[in-house]
Amino acid sequence: MKADNAPNSGTHEHQHDWPNPAYAWYMTFLLMVLYMFSFLDRTIIVLLIEPIKRDLQLTDTHVSLLYGLAFAVFYTVMGIPIARLADSKNRRSIIAVGVLVWSAMTAACGLARDFAQLFLARIGVGVGEAALSPAAYSLISDSFPEEKRARAMSVYTMGLYLGVGVALLLGGAVIELVENMDPVTLPVVGELYSWQLTFIIVGAPGLLFFLLVMALREPPRQGLALGSRVQVIPLGEAMGWFWQRKRFYLSFYLAMAFITLYSYSLTAWTPSFFIRTHDWSTLQVSQNYGMVMLVFGPAGILAGGWLASLKFRKGDELANARMATYACLGLLIPAGTMTLVDSAWLSLGLVAVIKFLSGLPLGVAMAAVHEVTPNRLRAQAAAIYLFILNIVGLGTGPTIVALLTDYAFGDPSDLRYSLAIVGVAACLAGLLLSLYATGQLRVLKRESASA
Repeated sequence: MKADNAPNSGTHEHQHDWPNPAYAWYMTFLLMVLYMFSFLDRTIIVLLIEPIKRDLQLTDTHVSLLYGLAFAVFYTVMGIPIARLADSKNRRSIIAVGVLVWSAMTAACGLARDFAQLFLARIGVGVGEAALSPAAYSLISDSFPEEKRARAMSVYTMGLYLGVGVALLLGGAVIELVENMDPVTLPVVGELYSWQLTFIIVGAPGLLFFLLVMALREPPRQGLALGSRVQVIPLGEAMGWFWQRKRFYLSFYLAMAFITLYSYSLTAWTPSFFIRTHDWSTLQVSQNYGMVMLVFGPAGILAGGWLASLKFRKGDELANARMATYACLGLLIPAGTMTLVDSAWLSLGLVAVIKFLSGLPLGVAMAAVHEVTPNRLRAQAAAIYLFILNIVGLGTGPTIVALLTDYAFGDPSDLRYSLAIVGVAACLAGLLLSLYATGQLRVLKRESASA
């Protein structure tokens, strides 16, 4: 592969040996369920912030590092080498191993006795989950033609909000259950806190999902000559190819990263915001916030996929990328007011608006990227995307909010102001970057069409 002229680098598929549509949708829904449970495992900690802080004597900044940095660093670092495997090896097996690892490490969080042990277990969760999305995006791209791809990816991406919603609803129920149980004592480990039991319970379904994934069939790779051997593109050439097109990839990935930064900040701190500012109980937060996440996040993702597909069919070749601009523009006002209004219910209503708008670009972002990315680089494109999203969004967002609360304001009750500041700044940065990225995508598509 030449860095400036990758084989099959255009947007046209050359094989068209698509899997049976019913099976392709079954695989997509299974991947969506896996994505949902991955977010359940990584997000359950937000409901456990207050008891973890109490039992391990931690600050908001400590907890933000557990939720964000501990997970994000190895999730992103491992994503690229795993994606290189996914661009040439069996993607189903890669996902299956990842499921086992992240489930086991979630359960290991329940055995942690101090900050360091919990930090290491959260790293393990990130390592396991790094195997899922790059391989899943690649599988979906090889299972649907271009005009149907955005909708399929939107269904997969719904797992994000479904997972957070289930984490809140199921997590609240599990927390209530374990708090009413008699103390559990295990050999060697000793007595477990209720939050530790919660981690162990939500990590348990991993074996079932491993078996379901191993039963999947690999679809043929599109864009390659029939019978050709899939070769790994040397890392230097692959990165060189992306670097030559950095104006689009970097600006688009950063635009999505700022949307994600605000979304992760909100996910991490909204339960504590309602508890501290509106005196809600953990169960109230899990039920009300959980239902908002479960309904409005997926609705936004589906709406984004539907709208992008509609505009794409009507001739708007930039429809998928435009969803990021629409989202950032719409988010500016609710992001600045959600935590500052006096009514808890009005605040919850604004959370619903924010989650809907945040979901618009999430399902179609990789569809936009795959329009100009050759097959043998698609999993790596997804890994770089997730690297930037999670380093910027998950790795820094919740911690910036915590640092503002701990050191700028110096009062946990001022969390509401930290969230408002971060929300407006992130959405404004995302808006400017998304406008630039859309123009750069137009340039790449024209170059591809004329090649």
